[in-house]
Amino acid sequence: MLADTTRMPRETKRHTLRALGGVLLMAGLILVLGRCDLANPTEPQSLVVEAFFTTARPLPSITLRRTRPLTAPGRRDDNAAAGAAIEVVLDGESVSYEEHDARPGLYVPEAALGTVPADVPWALTVKWRDEIARAQGRTPPPIDLGEVCIEVPAAPVQAVRVDSLRRDSLDIPAEQGYLYPINVSVKWPAGTLPPGADTTHWVRPQLRPDTAEFSSRVVNFFLEPVDVRREDQFRTRNGQRAWRGVYAVPVAGRTSALPGHDLTVTIARGDTAFAAFARSRDDPGRREPVSNVEGGLGIATAVAIDSLRRTVEGTGKQCYVP
Repeated sequence: MLADTTRMPRETKRHTLRALGGVLLMAGLILVLGRCDLANPTEPQSLVVEAFFTTARPLPSITLRRTRPLTAPGRRDDNAAAGAAIEVVLDGESVSYEEHDARPGLYVPEAALGTVPADVPWALTVKWRDEIARAQGRTPPPIDLGEVCIEVPAAPVQAVRVDSLRRDSLDIPAEQGYLYPINVSVKWPAGTLPPGADTTHWVRPQLRPDTAEFSSRVVNFFLEPVDVRREDQFRTRNGQRAWRGVYAVPVAGRTSALPGHDLTVTIARGDTAFAAFARSRDDPGRREPVSNVEGGLGIATAVAIDSLRRTVEGTGKQCYVP
């Protein structure tokens, strides 16, 4: 798929040096990159909500769970919050939900009402046992990927990872490997907003290759395969927003060819609740992601999503327009 062999651009070198030129603090940080499913619940039997309303797509299913002690995590059905009553109000129209016959804790709309419109208010109310959980917001305008360019260097680079937890000895174990740092540039229309319109949308571009990472999620802090920013903080040129990310593909040695793999480029637009949740999912300083659900835990928000999937093989640069 990739042709036009080119030299590694300066920005690629800069990302590579950041990722590979210094010591990567691996094992110690892995231990603290926990997510909410690894955290102690704030109180027993709290309701956890998961709902994502997506612009221009059908009304979503909604998942309800209940918190349980770490010592008794249980099976999926054991953690389900069954028997709840859910109501969604979308642009002033009420939609009732019912529990799925074969999936406790999974709730689906009782009737199909077409797709979720853009730029309309929504509200969610969940009643479960003696708890009432609520969330509300506004659906974002659609987002569409523009040009996506993938750049693969002509040869892999050497990487070193170090276990920094071995502080009791100068004999710190290190492991060498090789990887291809792959640059991906993403563009999407900046769009124009009418006077007085909401300008606080946030955007999350993300690279998701179907290949094993070089080491752990810590590498992603250097290689930057995902970003979350307010939309007006991305670069703009010729009416297009732009972002550049990097991911790594490990190989056996310095002469190894790039393994062919599929890459999915996803871009999502949402509100401040979506941004706070996305940013906090891998925050090592938190025990659980930020919640915007009043009277419960979890996330209920509206997003707009677009994605592109392509096969990456060979070296050079290739651009695509969906």
